[in-house]
Amino acid sequence: MNILNTYNEFDINNFDLSIDHYGSEKCDKGYSFGPAIRDNYVIHFILEGRGQFTINDQTVKLRAGDIFILPKDMTTFYQADSQIPWHYIWVGFSGSQAESILKKSSLWENFYAHSSFMSKILLQMKKIIQFSDQPLTDIGELSMIGELYKLLAALIEEFPKANSEDNQSTQTYIKQAKKMIHSQYGSPLRVNDIAKKLNLSRSYLYKIFKDNTNISIKDYILHIKMDRSKTLLGNPDLSITEISNSVGFTDPLAFSKTFKKYFGKSPRTFRKESQKK
Repeated sequence: MNILNTYNEFDINNFDLSIDHYGSEKCDKGYSFGPAIRDNYVIHFILEGRGQFTINDQTVKLRAGDIFILPKDMTTFYQADSQIPWHYIWVGFSGSQAESILKKSSLWENFYAHSSFMSKILLQMKKIIQFSDQPLTDIGELSMIGELYKLLAALIEEFPKANSEDNQSTQTYIKQAKKMIHSQYGSPLRVNDIAKKLNLSRSYLYKIFKDNTNISIKDYILHIKMDRSKTLLGNPDLSITEISNSVGFTDPLAFSKTFKKYFGKSPRTFRKESQKK
């Protein structure tokens, strides 16, 4: 489905949540909107390009993969970049439950965040936009409201509001992820594998791990593999191929290139220098 420059507006206000409009737009260079105050809430997901977003007298630079929200009754301004303008999709909604649901997400604090193109948020927004391809029946109306609830649930899942209970859960997830990495570094372990095992989305696991450890989970996996390989190189009875296999690399050449990039020297050079000490 081509979702470039689409716009649909609805008069659906019989629910605690209702969709007011949705669409997509590939903006012209420098295109801007505002300063303006809205009477509903609008979620934007940037597919391409970049721009800037201003709220609460704070201006931030945003790019592809970022999310920003235009909240009700607050002054906002946003503008496409003059060189690489953004292309985004949006969903506008309102209702008596809209604000209380959004406040369950940490996005309510800043109204912008970096997400992922693997995000459930993007998937749900695209599902809502797909309703433009069909007549809006009573069943379609209910289905669309259902997808909006799923969108907001994905928003809360990916960007939960921190509290003591949530923080405890977060630390548990991180501890479990680290335990898996330390016990399975000898396999071609991927972030997706860990997320699936913990029943989390990849983007959410990536976010909480980075936020709480100051290192991405992908880099942490690499760090454990490289640290272990350095130790194994101290054993002269082990070949480079054996060490490569022991830390989850199926190709010794790929292992050697990764090791050299990480430590600045090849495994053989590292071993020779260590033996001289």
